[in-house]
Amino acid sequence: MKKRKNILQTILSLVTVMVVIVVFQTVLFVIQIQNNAQFYQNYNNKESSIRPITSTKEIIERSPKRILYPQFDLDNVNRNWTDTVSLIRSPKETNRRYLTMGLVTAKRPQNTVYLYNTLKSLITNANREDFREIYIVILLSDLDQEWRTNMTSEIVNRYPQEVKNGTIKIIGSFDWMYPSLTNLTHHRKWHSESKATWKAKQNIDFVLLWLYVYKTKLSEFYLHLEDDVITVGGYIKAMKNFINDQKGEWTCLEFSELGMIAKLYHTHDLEALAKMVALFYQEQPADNTYLHFNPQMLQFRRIIRKPTLFQHIGMTSSQWGHVQALKDRFFVANDQKKVLKGDNPPAKVFTSLRFLSKHSPENAYNTSFGYFWSKSKARKNDNFRIIFNKPQSIKRIVVNSGLDVFPEDKIYSGLLEISSKSINKNDCTDYKIIGQFVNGKVDVQNVPPSIKYNRHSLCSNTVPKVTKLLGDHS
Repeated sequence: MKKRKNILQTILSLVTVMVVIVVFQTVLFVIQIQNNAQFYQNYNNKESSIRPITSTKEIIERSPKRILYPQFDLDNVNRNWTDTVSLIRSPKETNRRYLTMGLVTAKRPQNTVYLYNTLKSLITNANREDFREIYIVILLSDLDQEWRTNMTSEIVNRYPQEVKNGTIKIIGSFDWMYPSLTNLTHHRKWHSESKATWKAKQNIDFVLLWLYVYKTKLSEFYLHLEDDVITVGGYIKAMKNFINDQKGEWTCLEFSELGMIAKLYHTHDLEALAKMVALFYQEQPADNTYLHFNPQMLQFRRIIRKPTLFQHIGMTSSQWGHVQALKDRFFVANDQKKVLKGDNPPAKVFTSLRFLSKHSPENAYNTSFGYFWSKSKARKNDNFRIIFNKPQSIKRIVVNSGLDVFPEDKIYSGLLEISSKSINKNDCTDYKIIGQFVNGKVDVQNVPPSIKYNRHSLCSNTVPKVTKLLGDHS
């Protein structure tokens, strides 16, 4: 009995302590509330020295509106939009081809048109078998109906067979396909309003072209071109070979180093590319966006075929008042015929420079296509040596380097030397200086005969040697 009484007293004591604690906490809480109320009352009675936070509504109202491309899924607007945009009737294609080449053309100042030269180059440099595997889709992006009608008629008149068999397809864009192109705010601040509008429209032009090719599933691959380019003979075969040479997965192969010229994608990737370009149609041109798109598709480096297969020829841009004189350095150097028409007798060519296997020193000497390209800048006493197979009587030696459009590739400090005294199979000694490079070129006429000519020496009558190079192309 006594033990039970002690337990009850202990429980009662614990309950009493707990009640006291709860009461104490309640009192503290009430005091804290009163203090806080007094603080806010005093604070509101004072003039605030802190700038008040602007409401979210005010921020939204003050910020420039970012207009998103509202009609990306054109099927929701016009279920048959691919038929609507077709400006000429062509046979319905049931056979999927290998490649579609797409280009956008717009009205240029002074009625300048490069498109016909581009089509001529694409067609004349492809053989009959190639035409069974390609489409050419032309988007006339200017909304001027008279201009559009005239362009369509001219293309049909120039290439009736290609239009009739469906190889050339002509489509047009319509105003309901475009987002607002006025009062654009999200663009590079140094761009004028007219340039921002021009770039934004060009982005959507590309998007419409890509969606058309994607939707119609014309081919396995798509090559994006511009309307002011030329190409070279056998370009289709060269592209096929480059595609087949790829060892791993890829998203984009490039056949020009410039802008959006000659970028090749799988057709099934065009919708994703179009979405990304459409998303940033105000902020940046497509030739910037695609460089961000490729890494998102897990291609982290550019894959450019060199020498390139397409060259930009336009000067007058569709952006009024703008001149675009860009040239692809790798195309010009390799695929244009060499200006110099020397005899260039059979010889061995050596160099101390490291070079790419496809651009060996022989390319600088032969009279056909090709060029030499070193892996690094030349240093003092780097040289080219030309050892003739048989003795030669030389009247003139001309060495040309670089191009006027790429002056950094020229040799500005170099000497031309000759010799007829051999020291081994690949070199001579006692070279005599006969010329010096000026603006990338040396031209020596009336070459002096060798003083110590030996008919049986391994060196020929005169052995040209270019030394002290300071350029990386020759």
